[in-house]
Formats: sequence, structure tokens, C-alpha cells
Amino acid sequence: MAPQPDADLAGLDVAAAISGGLGADKASRQVLFTQASIAAAIEAEALGIGPYPLAFLAKLVRAGGVTAAVGLPEPLIGAEPTALARSWLEAAVAAGTGVTQDQEFARWLEMVATLLAVRRQAAASPDRNSSA
Repeated sequence: MAPQPDADLAGLDVAAAISGGLGADKASRQVLFTQASIAAAIEAEALGIGPYPLAFLAKLVRAGGVTAAVGLPEPLIGAEPTALARSWLEAAVAAGTGVTQDQEFARWLEMVATLLAVRRQAAASPDRNSSA
């Protein structure tokens, strides 16, 4: 798989990838855990969502399931972050409920949180290719 720039991945329908990728065949899961997780990190980053709130949401999904998390009044702090998280949670519910799907979705949220942390670290580090 060839690398894709952020601009190409930013237009990916993350909710569709979630509902199509959870509990699905290998190819759909691969899209979910590659392109869709990067696109989700780009969306979250644009709204100022950090990795820790997403990691915390993943823990809530692991503990109570997607159905319980979708019932939270504010899964992430703020109107826009909540709307984004809710779209992902509702897509996960549409994919089906059960322990396997809950755990897979929690793993996906953890992946997005990790990607956010890596993107932050990369943005903060000085360019190694520049001469001092």
C-alpha cells in the first residue's frame, strides 16, 4: 500500500469505514485500522481533540460497551468533539453489538489516540533534515 497524503485521507468517510469494518472481512478491517484510523486522527486533530480523551473513551467502551458509550451526554468535551465521537459511536452500533465488536471498536479508538500522539510528537520535533 502506497503512502497517502493527509489531504487524500481527510475526505474518507470514517463512519462508513467503521460500520463496514467492524466484524467484517479482512479487507474491510484493514481499511478501518489503516486509512480510516488516520482519517479519524486528522478529523480529531482539526477539532483540537487530544489522544488522552480518545484513550479514555476507548476504556469506557471496553468497560461498558459501545451501547453504553453512545448514551453518554458528552463522550468528548465540547459540541464539535461530541458530535464527531457520536458519529463514530453510532456507526459502531450500526455494525452490530456484542463483546467482539465492542473490543474491536475500543482497539480502533486506541489506534486513533496513538496516531494523534505520534502526529503531535512529529509536529513538535525539529526537522532532522535541516542543517543547524
